[in-house]
Amino acid sequence: MAAADRLHGLDALRGIAALCVVGLHTGAVFGGFPYFAKGYLAVDFFLMLSGFMMARVTEPRLAAGLDPLRFMQGRYRRFWPIVALGSVIGIPYLWVRAGGAWDPFLPALIANFLLLPWPVANLLFALNIPVWTIFFELVANAVHVLALHRVRTRTIAVLALIALALTIYVAMRFGSLDVGARPATFLGGFPRIFLAYLIGILLWRTRGDTALSFIPGWLAMTALPAAILASWAVGWRHWSFDLAFVLAVCPLTILGALGLRRATRIGWLSAAMSFPLFAVHLPILEAARELGYGVRTAAPLAFALTALIVWWTNRPARRMAAPQA
Repeated sequence: MAAADRLHGLDALRGIAALCVVGLHTGAVFGGFPYFAKGYLAVDFFLMLSGFMMARVTEPRLAAGLDPLRFMQGRYRRFWPIVALGSVIGIPYLWVRAGGAWDPFLPALIANFLLLPWPVANLLFALNIPVWTIFFELVANAVHVLALHRVRTRTIAVLALIALALTIYVAMRFGSLDVGARPATFLGGFPRIFLAYLIGILLWRTRGDTALSFIPGWLAMTALPAAILASWAVGWRHWSFDLAFVLAVCPLTILGALGLRRATRIGWLSAAMSFPLFAVHLPILEAARELGYGVRTAAPLAFALTALIVWWTNRPARRMAAPQA
């Protein structure tokens, strides 16, 4: 995407959402850190942002003749290398989860490396747990390029309402929207991710790049972590909070961040680090714990590897050189 066409506020939000996920998993791995217990909702933000950007960038390309299969091949190739790196780090922990047995270790290893689910230890991506999100995003992207880009906006709205009804059912059944990563909740992940994704499409089709002027930039940048922290502080852990987050916090955050048009170093860095951090942090946290290290060692290691990936992937000619502050 040309620099003039970039939405720098949304770029910056990617890193903020990734940090919410890191906060969730830090508490899960090391304990004593409950503040981001609702950090899994950052996944819904990522999916909504994906729907928004796909409608904005890819739908016009599809109308101009872009081949859907070639697009999905490119999408897969973009995700795979960094996810594979995180998966390599997770191999010893998959062996532990598989009970030291080649079956199911080997089929899970192959499937997860291909970004496909395989049940081990009540997980579908035991090699690198966050990859379940990548799998669902690829599914949503595939449905988009194969069908949804041809569907009228009114029909998208109807599909979103159906997804909403199913998502409410899932939330009531499981007590939250923390579904999709485990075999028992796998099917429940589909309405969850498609609800967020379809809302993203609707945001673009109905508003385009028009920001909500009454939402200041500082609020848009802090809304995601602030809402998650507030849910812990006030004890709002009911599934209704999850639904409010998806239906209100996520779309309002996106529409508010559209008003941030100025490129900054910190915004570029936030965007550049978001996906590598998301893809490698949990295997590093788990590996550090198994080796007897605490969070004060594990978290810096995750950020250090992320920084190394960003440096390595951006070194050729600095194609995405950081803008001047």
